[in-house]
Amino acid sequence: MSFADLAIALGGLGLLLLGMQMLTDGLRAAAGSHLQSFLERTTQTRLRAAISGFTVTAIVQSSSAVVVALLGFTNAGMLKLRQAAWVVFGSNVGTTMTAWIVALIGLKLNIAVIAWPLIGLGMLTRLVKQNSIAAHIGTAVAGFGVLFVGLDTLREAFTQLVPLLPVAQLEVSGVGGVLLAVLAGVILTALVQSSSAALAIVLTASATGVFSPLAGAAVVIGANIGTTVTALLAAIGATAHAKRLAAVHVVMNALTGAVALLLLVPLWWVSAWLSGGNDVANISAGLAVFHTLFNVLGLGLMRLIDNRLFSRVESWYKLPPIRSGQPRFLDKTVLQVPAMGIAAAQQEQQRVLRQYIMRLRTFLRDSEDDVSHVEDIATGELLEHIYRYISKLGEQNLTGAEALALAQLHSNHGRLVDLRQLVEAFKAASPELLDASLNHQWRAQLLAFLNGADMATRSDAEWQQGVQQIQQSRQQQRQQWLQQIAADQLAPTRGAQLVQLASKWERSAELVKALQVGS
Repeated sequence: MSFADLAIALGGLGLLLLGMQMLTDGLRAAAGSHLQSFLERTTQTRLRAAISGFTVTAIVQSSSAVVVALLGFTNAGMLKLRQAAWVVFGSNVGTTMTAWIVALIGLKLNIAVIAWPLIGLGMLTRLVKQNSIAAHIGTAVAGFGVLFVGLDTLREAFTQLVPLLPVAQLEVSGVGGVLLAVLAGVILTALVQSSSAALAIVLTASATGVFSPLAGAAVVIGANIGTTVTALLAAIGATAHAKRLAAVHVVMNALTGAVALLLLVPLWWVSAWLSGGNDVANISAGLAVFHTLFNVLGLGLMRLIDNRLFSRVESWYKLPPIRSGQPRFLDKTVLQVPAMGIAAAQQEQQRVLRQYIMRLRTFLRDSEDDVSHVEDIATGELLEHIYRYISKLGEQNLTGAEALALAQLHSNHGRLVDLRQLVEAFKAASPELLDASLNHQWRAQLLAFLNGADMATRSDAEWQQGVQQIQQSRQQQRQQWLQQIAADQLAPTRGAQLVQLASKWERSAELVKALQVGS
């Protein structure tokens, strides 16, 4: 093999990875929030969630991208762990479509007839339909074409490689050889950050005689395990939600790989029989069958142990308490899809609002249980996390609707900061002065207004009516204090303090209403 052949092989690998990236990015951007609504509708049962994972991965051609998106959905509270996990299980089966595309289309048809028109049509669509869903679809179509060009280039390069690397050198023998081949698959997938791309490379190499059948099968197992590396990297420094789903993904793929290794020989025998034998021409199809068989077996295994697995990972990674200053929904995984990042930030802002509502109710009840200084610091810390996060969201490529939602997040953040200052003012006031600023009627109105039991179902009109009642009561109380000051029944300084506190109670109600209605 000359330097030119090596350069062509490297270029083919680059085109393959570029095509995968364009396909994944284009479809993910085109889906946007539609992917969220699709998964919410189709993940109510195990079977439907698995079918959803299979479908999305078969279209996007990257289980890693799907898993990272699911990490974001679980972080943002859009999907529960059990729903997301079964989408991941189905996603593993969905990766088999890559093998079938490569085996039945990419290695058998005239690439030029398919690839170049796809690239031209996709890029033309992107140029003509800029800043639209059609532009993202054009990117995906062009990526599909680039992927096929990369496959064809790799096939030609591997054909030149075969005389220098005889098949006998790459045959597996014994447990050590099998484990070495599995490790090679793990490393390959970790390097290219895509099990689909790794499978395409392995099948292309096998079709040109680089790998023996069992060696190729062992490398495919390793590639299946190696796809968890992306999820593990995405979960580093992430929230407990992301770590739980990443742990489920790792355990599932590890157990599936272990079963495939134990049944390596009989599974390959069945695969070879179904694909027509062990001839080099049939190896790629045989590996596609093998990959499908052991992933379907893995899906059945998860059906037997899923509840125990979910309970175990939930015990490994605990969520921070509701009053903790650590985010429960924000991390880097949800930044990749702005719709998810916006939903996650909304969830965190609601956490802060619930804390302030609890504190306001504590003051209204004249309870001796003071809100601790630690909680105050935690609330401020959480607000800082949220502000930095929505600032990063502003750096993403947003649609018009997403930009409006981000503007609302910034408005709500300002309201939460104002509400925090009001809570601090109530805390600084003496209990006697705080009690004097509220008559019985007004206290009852405020407690009813801040009743968390019916906040979620309260209509905008009901919120507005509640604020108006509080404003009227404040005006009546203010007028009474002014009359007492004029009659020398109330000291002017104390009267001013009471009027100011009453205004703060009214402002608190207005902020809570704005935050609830605008959320």
